[in-house]
Amino acid sequence: MAPSSPVVARWELSYRIRRRREMHGKTGPELAKELGFSRTYWPKVERDQRLLPPAKMEELFRILEFSEAEQTEMLKLQSAAKQRAWWNDFEGLFDEDILRLWGLEAGAEEISTVDSLLIPGLLQTEDYARALITSDTAFIRQLEVAQRVEARMRRQQRLLDDSDPLRLNAVVSEAALRQMTGGSALMRGQLRHLVKTITEHRNTIDFRILPFSSETGAIFGSSTFYILDFARPEAPTLGWSEGLAWSELFEDPERVRVLTVGFKHVQSQAMTPEDSLTLIEQLADRIETPGE
Repeated sequence: MAPSSPVVARWELSYRIRRRREMHGKTGPELAKELGFSRTYWPKVERDQRLLPPAKMEELFRILEFSEAEQTEMLKLQSAAKQRAWWNDFEGLFDEDILRLWGLEAGAEEISTVDSLLIPGLLQTEDYARALITSDTAFIRQLEVAQRVEARMRRQQRLLDDSDPLRLNAVVSEAALRQMTGGSALMRGQLRHLVKTITEHRNTIDFRILPFSSETGAIFGSSTFYILDFARPEAPTLGWSEGLAWSELFEDPERVRVLTVGFKHVQSQAMTPEDSLTLIEQLADRIETPGE
């Protein structure tokens, strides 16, 4: 079971409220009126931006006929949703959507991702992350670089947690491995870090390279996407997609299905985990660094 995450708890709570309301055939405005809320306030509850006061939760349980067992679960979720987590230390530095993604990532059981240009953030070295972030100084102040690198390293704790690690399925373009991001010495270190991490976590990390010879890779362009799965059956699969100037988190089942089908297809076109690891080792060995 994945560790508790306040973001996952808040999201599951709002999802279960919305789903039960729909089962009862009530609209959001109708339920808001019964509970004494305005039309503008209630959508924030269903988008996990607000938590109901205890008295209103009791009233909600009665109106939507939650069982005692469900009530107990939802009160536990509400309590968990009020807790602080490490990403709260970075509020003001990152936008809400990014912080929300990290909170969902921290409470996920499994993540599947495709990245066509970069090594996934969960597998980056500190130097590689710094090189990427520093190159983006047109949008990021130099003083923020260290904090942004720290945040990326904090995310990786969930992946490397020996007690209950996140399962990661990653398909990465060969281009991301050959691009000399930050210089040859830095990139060799990044590739060797990949080999070490994958080798030490074979049971939870499935890393595959989409080779240049693949006829599939171009359909994804320069996009990156995630599929987040959770251990609790009440929490549906989520999708995250991002480009250079945009990002979006969504739970629409059809859109998530499209991502899932796309991931399975591109994974089937990728090299095996064993061949991918061999290629990474070969690429690291071939990189010539100054002074050699």
